[in-house]
Amino acid sequence: MKVIDVYDSNSDLKSYGKNIFTTTSNYLKKFPTEYSECFLNNLKTLELIKVNTIDGVMTARYNTYENIIEFSNANALGHELFHMASNDLKSGLYAFESKMNIESGLIEGMTEYSCMKAYDLKYPRSYPFEVFTVMMLEDIPHIFRPYFVPSNRDLINLFPNHKDIYGLLYSLDAYNKIMLDYITSTYTDEDILIDIQEFAESVKYTIINLINIELSFEKDKDKLKAYRDKFMDLISCKWVSSNITEIYPNYLDMVNKEIDKRIKRRR
Repeated sequence: MKVIDVYDSNSDLKSYGKNIFTTTSNYLKKFPTEYSECFLNNLKTLELIKVNTIDGVMTARYNTYENIIEFSNANALGHELFHMASNDLKSGLYAFESKMNIESGLIEGMTEYSCMKAYDLKYPRSYPFEVFTVMMLEDIPHIFRPYFVPSNRDLINLFPNHKDIYGLLYSLDAYNKIMLDYITSTYTDEDILIDIQEFAESVKYTIINLINIELSFEKDKDKLKAYRDKFMDLISCKWVSSNITEIYPNYLDMVNKEIDKRIKRRR
């Protein structure tokens, strides 16, 4: 690993890094050994480059082709290390890779979720709705394998109904792209008025696809009720709802109706 601080030759990043790399490594040890292979292989050639700013708004960025993390704030390194841990340089595959370019929402959710779990964070520092989605999928067997062991079809084949997972990837990706555009202020006022409906639709269909996925796995009514309770607790929590209510204030009512229709009243 190379540590390059282009503004401070006496950077203390190495002493900071020892903790963050060890913490990431220890978290990955909870999984089968193959989950750590990308992390350990990439760590050998990883370059960390400290910069003043990245495109004006970003605090860190991982280059999947060059195995380089640029950062302006060391607190963002944890998230980027998990991007590195899901990048197979040998095969050229990165995380889920459905080859349809619709995985960015789930990738960011899985990355920040892993960061939360590894560093014992109470809530995500970024991508809250994407993390919520991952938390609703976390009980699916082997759901994390296609992230840490990238493969073209492994994610899709985990789901009985491929339509549901493709629908989820598409709707969450749409949400992710719209939200990132808002954050980086690339929309004009006219664009914002046009895209509120698109934003609301991406939230709605992400939720519907999550419910459909659970129904395809689970038939037990008591377990479905527990799923419903978890869903409502998470979707109502501040770190999720604060993002959604800003643009889509009626989301909670929609969630209740969809869950009642698809789970609570299921016969």
